Amino acid sequence: MAALGDDERAAADEVVAMLRGNLDKIAEHGKRADGIVKSMLEHSRGVSGERRVVDLNALIEEALNLAYHGARAQDSSFNITLDREFDRGLAPLELAPQEITRVFLNLFGNGFYAAAKRQRDGAERDFRPILRVITHDLGEMVEVRVRDNGTGIAPEIRDKLFQPFVTTKPTGEGTGLGLSIAWDIVTQQHGGVIAVDSREGEFTEFTIRLPRRVGAGADLAAPEDARR
Repeated sequence: MAALGDDERAAADEVVAMLRGNLDKIAEHGKRADGIVKSMLEHSRGVSGERRVVDLNALIEEALNLAYHGARAQDSSFNITLDREFDRGLAPLELAPQEITRVFLNLFGNGFYAAAKRQRDGAERDFRPILRVITHDLGEMVEVRVRDNGTGIAPEIRDKLFQPFVTTKPTGEGTGLGLSIAWDIVTQQHGGVIAVDSREGEFTEFTIRLPRRVGAGADLAAPEDARR
């Protein structure tokens, strides 16, 4: 075969580069589609999970460490201050630990993302990413607050945050199903409530209340916590 001329070689290289780029895009979209399908399957599986009496503080601590080390494994430069304010008098309660752990892993991951993004986007020089987790024993209910000092959530998104496929992340970085699944686990499976408060550029705080007794129900005065 005759050697390619400079023009033909340049054209061939351009075609190869284009094909490689297309393959990368196909792989990227394939991974995203796979993630969406898996999330949809999780979302549609309904109420599940074996209940048992657990130490909620210990469960949250384990989920917090798991989320933090997972974030560090993905990005070795990631760092955030973890501020724990646990009610040490919190009595054990009955719940489905695997399901509740999924809820907290999602909330912690979102908080990590928002705080790190605020830092990357040029926050004030002395800004420190912080995630604060607070637990309170309210008697018949247990309250958990998860607060980050990240980018915050716009009001138009916050009002429908627990609906499927609503996400604050750019395309390709979130399926929009995590908080919808969390809403189902907290409200439908455990009879609790979950609400969000946020201010753009300052913070986001999720509040969860779980009843001690199955079927007791929980109450949280927040007009935006219900799925619409």
